[in-house]
Amino acid sequence: MSVYLVTGVSGSGKSTLAQALNDRGIAAIDTDEDQELARFVDAAGAVVRRPDEPDREWLAAHHWAWNPARLDELLAAHRDETLFLCGNADNATDFGDRYAQVFLLAVDEVTMLRRLADPSRTNDYGLVGDTGELVKRWRPGFQRRLLAVGAIPIDANAPLPTVIDSLLGHIY
Repeated sequence: MSVYLVTGVSGSGKSTLAQALNDRGIAAIDTDEDQELARFVDAAGAVVRRPDEPDREWLAAHHWAWNPARLDELLAAHRDETLFLCGNADNATDFGDRYAQVFLLAVDEVTMLRRLADPSRTNDYGLVGDTGELVKRWRPGFQRRLLAVGAIPIDANAPLPTVIDSLLGHIY
């Protein structure tokens, strides 16, 4: 089994990519869809419900985090196949020993904001409360940090078929 983390900021195309890979018969998990895996936690690690309009203070005191036990369950369930984990969490890179490689869906601010505002999008993060301002401030540093630790950049501004071909070209 090989597990590949495909990460990026909100609006970079992680969920869309996961669906497109699954449509091609390639195992991919949109990590935001698994509520046992991805959840907001407080400083003590307790799971909390996100308010409808999170402000800066709430966002600074809470983190989107993956449950390590649930991550291991998902990996065990896919142990005989290549798996793409498409998502992001504050602790996603803490599990580096589980990934064959990390890919960064690098996106510019204009594209990110356009995608966040897409009415067909099912995730409201980046649109409610102060989440949009947080994502805009966070994007440049996040992308630099991932590249500095060896993530392979994928141009997520490109059309989806190009993104898929670029990703798979690194693996197959």
